[in-house]
Amino acid sequence: MARKNQSSGNRQSLAKFKKGGGKLQFSSYTITSDPIEDQKENLPKPVRDRLQGLFKMIRGNPKQAIEELLVLIENHPDVPVLYNYLSIAYESTGNRKAMREITFENYQQNPDYLFAKINYAQFCLMDGDFDKIPEIFDGKFDLKLLYPNRNCFHVTEFAGFTGVACAYFAATGKQDTAQLLYKSLLKVAPDSSAIPFAKRFLFPSLLTKLMNLMER
Repeated sequence: MARKNQSSGNRQSLAKFKKGGGKLQFSSYTITSDPIEDQKENLPKPVRDRLQGLFKMIRGNPKQAIEELLVLIENHPDVPVLYNYLSIAYESTGNRKAMREITFENYQQNPDYLFAKINYAQFCLMDGDFDKIPEIFDGKFDLKLLYPNRNCFHVTEFAGFTGVACAYFAATGKQDTAQLLYKSLLKVAPDSSAIPFAKRFLFPSLLTKLMNLMER
């Protein structure tokens, strides 16, 4: 896990690809593994109070978590983190169809929410819809450019975003860019599930290619 106030190398995004010269721009921001409190403050109190318990429930009893999350979403349809938790719960039960549907719904309802962008982009990448990725991120492969009012991002936000960007650049033939992003991902979030996702596109084996075809 990344720690707050790491070295400057871990505090930079490695993201915006300039088509002209094939170079990367860097933006400086903090990556932390601590909860980002200002985001939680924007949540309704009943949701804020349940988040930690729901996350544990997803791992231990995802079916029960799904039932509770569906009720919460009905009462708070404008809270994007609930959709994100529901997609994780569906994934835990092996229901990929429902996971895909709720991921797409979250992106439609909350297109500015980072994890809605990331999760939808992952499905687009697996479907081979590479042209949709710049549209999802408004052509900004840099967290600071995407959210200019923020100076701090959680390590899971960095990892998910960087993993998608790495996969996209690898899939579109920009291997040098993809490799640089992959190295930053390994350095900042070595245990992230974004790493095997990015590897599927950066180092595609025959088995991986077959898995990608099966996902489509």
